[in-house]
Formats: sequence, structure tokens, C-alpha cells
Amino acid sequence: MDVLDHDSELRFEMAFPRATVARKARGREETINEHPVKRLAFAVAAETRAVWRKALARHVRFLAALRVEPGASLIPDRDWWTWPYADPFEHNEVGYTTGLIAGDFARNGRSVGVIAGQIRAFRAAMVQRLGRGEAGIDLIPA
Repeated sequence: MDVLDHDSELRFEMAFPRATVARKARGREETINEHPVKRLAFAVAAETRAVWRKALARHVRFLAALRVEPGASLIPDRDWWTWPYADPFEHNEVGYTTGLIAGDFARNGRSVGVIAGQIRAFRAAMVQRLGRGEAGIDLIPA
């Protein structure tokens, strides 16, 4: 099953060696960081927001399904924090968020600092959910 082509909440798991899981998580970091920032920073049509949410939800469901061999163990919070979040943000949420905001869409009234704080809160909650093997789709910013 190609998990990125399905919108269902079907439970599935995929176990790989730790290095492979890290590559798969890091390969999705741009999308899982960019889409929440876009949802928080831009004043766009509901249809566009829905597309961003759907893409993010697919990637998060994929990440939640990843397990580490042997034994299909859950991935610890510390790894989820590092792979898709801490590495790209490098403790510079405002700078990274500013880079992600640069685009072709009209901005809303939120400041970059406020957006970075909301992304930090989203990341913290998402890390806890992924550490339990849960997708946490309900955490995606409105």
C-alpha cells in the first residue's frame, strides 16, 4: 500500500533499520515544516489551505507508521525531535520560519515570532504523538 495516496486512518506499520527510518523522516522535513508555517502565515483560500493540510496529514501518517527493526519498536521522542525538527531548525525557529514564509502568497497579520512560537508548540505536541506511534492529525494548525 502506498500510504501517501490514501486518506484513510488505516493502521499500518513499516519497520526498517534505524538509519533508514532517519533518512525517511529527514526526507519529509521540508513538507512537515513548510505546510504548518504556510497555514499559519498566509491568507489564502480555504481550498489551498485544505491542500496543504492534506499533504501534511499524509506525511505525518507515514511517519507515525515507521518503526525500527528488530522488533518493530516505536521511535523515541528524542529521535522525532531531532530528525524532522531540530536538525532543520537548528534552534533558530525565527530564521527558519522567515525562510519558509518567503513566497508568493499574501501574508496574514501574524508576526514571524508568533508563527515560530506556534510552530514550536506544534512540533512539541507532534513529537509526543509520533513517539507513541500516533499520527496526531488533529494537531495540524488551523
